[in-house]
Amino acid sequence: MSKIQSIWSKADNFLSLSRKLIVNTLTAIVLVVITFTIIGGIGSFFTSEEKIETDGKILWFKPVGVVVDSSIDSTPSFDALIIGGTTIRQHELGDLIKVLNSAAKDENLSAVYLNVSELGMYYSSAFEIANAVKNIRDSGKEVIAYAETYGNTSYLISSQASKVMINEYGMVNAVGFSRKREFYKDLYENINLNFNIFVAGDFKSGPEPFTRNSMSDEDKMAWNDFANPLWSKMTGMMESGRDLPEGTMQKYGDTLWEMTIENPETAEIALELDLVDMVVTREELRQWMFEKFPNEENDKNKFPDSISIYKYLSTIEDVESDSQNKIAIVNVEGTIVTGEAAYNVAGSDTIVKNIRNAIKDDSVKALVLRVNSPGGDVWASELITNALGEFKSSGRPIVTSMGDVAASGGVWVTTLSDEIWAKEETLTGSIGVYGIVPTLDGIYEWAGIQVDGVSSTKAGEWDERLPMPEYVTQSIQASIDNTYDKFVSKVSDNRGMSYREVLSIAGGRIWSGEKALKLGLVDKIGDLDDAIKSAASFADLDDYKIVSYTKEMDPFEIFLNELIDNFGGKLKLSNEARIFSKIVNSQYKFINPDKKINTAIYCFECEYFNTK
Repeated sequence: MSKIQSIWSKADNFLSLSRKLIVNTLTAIVLVVITFTIIGGIGSFFTSEEKIETDGKILWFKPVGVVVDSSIDSTPSFDALIIGGTTIRQHELGDLIKVLNSAAKDENLSAVYLNVSELGMYYSSAFEIANAVKNIRDSGKEVIAYAETYGNTSYLISSQASKVMINEYGMVNAVGFSRKREFYKDLYENINLNFNIFVAGDFKSGPEPFTRNSMSDEDKMAWNDFANPLWSKMTGMMESGRDLPEGTMQKYGDTLWEMTIENPETAEIALELDLVDMVVTREELRQWMFEKFPNEENDKNKFPDSISIYKYLSTIEDVESDSQNKIAIVNVEGTIVTGEAAYNVAGSDTIVKNIRNAIKDDSVKALVLRVNSPGGDVWASELITNALGEFKSSGRPIVTSMGDVAASGGVWVTTLSDEIWAKEETLTGSIGVYGIVPTLDGIYEWAGIQVDGVSSTKAGEWDERLPMPEYVTQSIQASIDNTYDKFVSKVSDNRGMSYREVLSIAGGRIWSGEKALKLGLVDKIGDLDDAIKSAASFADLDDYKIVSYTKEMDPFEIFLNELIDNFGGKLKLSNEARIFSKIVNSQYKFINPDKKINTAIYCFECEYFNTK
């Protein structure tokens, strides 16, 4: 045996032993957890339930993670965990609003501490949370907001507090929207990589990075028409919350760089402009809180006695209806693809299963489709729509509630609804279709690689290593146009509008929920609760209870998810890996190497509004 073979043999043995050690360790942990769970369960029979006191406490409202409609446990594989996979803490919007609304009425709570600087959300959710904070302040209860740095959404929410504080090294970075994209046309030409682009819709801008070196006039117009009114509404609420003159936030965004040249202390600038009330260190914040809300131990080195979001949520008693009538809520949240649902992934297999569970349950009298999706794959969207058609054929109504985003494929799945609700800030529309097919013929020619062979039929002659023949180009474009025609027709049939009317407002153009109402793309403005009440009305229900269908996890998934959470999600990818991952995810989302073409109904514009 050579030295190299010997080394490889030893390495293989080491890896084998390592794998066994890891598996055995995990197995031991699982057994320990199960044992303690059983013991704890037995012990619970002999102990009384802990009573959570709220008297004199501060609600500590500091969620870290992202806001979602319905949380889905998405545990990375063990291999992914080893190389740096992380979990993302999800907070359901309904839970956050329930906590804040209850706090507004709770006379036992002393105050609310607010820090949402590490909470990611779309703007519609931010407005809803901001209004709930405003209600607490209007109730007379003090709300203390603090952050190292405020972004658009965190400042929108925090501006409704009684007192706004910022760290001495912090900044109010609420400076509006900016949309910049990389354009790769010259790069792909330089490396001889050919992209064949097929689009139906003048405003469908997803493929533009492949075909242009700059943003199209159509894309600029569509984006500005959505973003500018939204920014105006946001600044209006910020200024109202802080009692600032109209135009303050716009002027701040326009002159911030110039102001920091003369005074680099950005926190002090925010204080001078009354964007915040106090500039403090964390130590000064703790001292201020102690003087105003002393803790039980009278320890000035500790924050006031507080109660966390989810502990407080457990004290809120929900009135459970004993009605036999049910209204089912089915969530379509994330990018629509085939397969199972996960965080930010609306897997059609999971959603179809949930719809069929509702179909089989005769006590379900209506279905509310909650959509929070920028779209995705045509086939996956149609699978969901077909299942909804099966539910509707049973004679039961479907009402759609659009959340932050319901665009492209997120509109496709709503086309069987009896009624569609949206929020004013909902991003919707983007009725259009595109496909992207890369070919390697340019690279092969540059490298001196020749491709040759035989095929049984003409249809099988072409593959991605060869230049795309004209007949293939025409065929794919015809398929894209046909899908677009079906899309427009579906919307036309659902909305009671002519094909021409829908066509005039389609083309991949994005709209706000407020504008969509005027255009006839939605029926009413309201939230999920409004849609539920409407579904009850359609079903002639006076009493009912709500059931939500979510993805079920097996016990090991639950255990592993909790185990990862205990690590604090601190394992991180390298910057290089993160950058590469981002490029792949954003530019090649719907390019499937096993398919010649994957038709996409996806809104890339929507991604630019998913910020903190």
